[in-house]
Amino acid sequence: MTINLGHGSSMRPDNFLVTAELIPPRNWNPRPLVEQAVRYRGYVDAVDLSDNLLAIARLSPVVGAFFVRQVGVEPIVQINLRDRNRMGIQSDLLGLAAIGVKNITILGGYPAKVGTEPNAKEVYDLETMELVRYVRKMVDEGKLFDGTQMEEAPNFTIGTVENIAGKPIKELIDRLESKVDNGTNFVRTQLVFDIDLIEEWMAEARRRGLHERATIMASVLPLRNADHVNTALKIPGIVIPESFHARLAASESKDEGIAIAAELITQLRSIEGIKGIHIRPIGGAEDSVNNVVKAAGLMPITPLSIGALGA
Repeated sequence: MTINLGHGSSMRPDNFLVTAELIPPRNWNPRPLVEQAVRYRGYVDAVDLSDNLLAIARLSPVVGAFFVRQVGVEPIVQINLRDRNRMGIQSDLLGLAAIGVKNITILGGYPAKVGTEPNAKEVYDLETMELVRYVRKMVDEGKLFDGTQMEEAPNFTIGTVENIAGKPIKELIDRLESKVDNGTNFVRTQLVFDIDLIEEWMAEARRRGLHERATIMASVLPLRNADHVNTALKIPGIVIPESFHARLAASESKDEGIAIAAELITQLRSIEGIKGIHIRPIGGAEDSVNNVVKAAGLMPITPLSIGALGA
């Protein structure tokens, strides 16, 4: 099973999926979020609403998903384990099912110390694997975490985020395999800048047949300029080759970062088993997403109309 889209699959020729991260605002007004979702409509298959990205308090992605669906864009809602215990998570899941959201991404969340509330208490009541199992049981058996039977089971596809660096490949793929065994439907890698590294990661995933059991998507960050590289490097787990920094510093074109992202996507599409791209416009690069989609040759066969992605 792949991401649950209202129209059934991607509108691109090879069913290659394209999603983009949508960052809720730091205020109660959903208008900026909705306006950005409208700008993405027709370019991406779904938007991933981040959950207090970079440990910074923002509008609830559950509330954001409600408004995004009203303008015909399919939401994927992140649920981070840093901020909620199992009761709060269940409340969010039931609320998402009630408003018709069918896709979630489970992740740990960046440490509180990197954000604006470094003294915030981190919850981590559950680990990623545990929550995947609980949600799988919700979907398959219609049971809450304590075993209570619901009248009707929710319909969620479950996503997780995977590291491709930092540990031996075998350990990384062991963890991916466990998540797939426990019910993960789709996975996004952390940001990719090193093609050789993800080729090695994918080779082991293919050897175990994981590319046939889950939809694997690679994440890409459009870089605005050389200064944006320095900002992005402050995010835990991101490594950007010096060659990209030098290329952006030397270029007089404001579109150099878009060209780099498009080149990375072209290389990623050639890797067997990668079935989609997730564009993460961290650091004010939201307006680059549509240009990256066009530059990488990822436009749909036909334009998507309002409501085409709705359930």
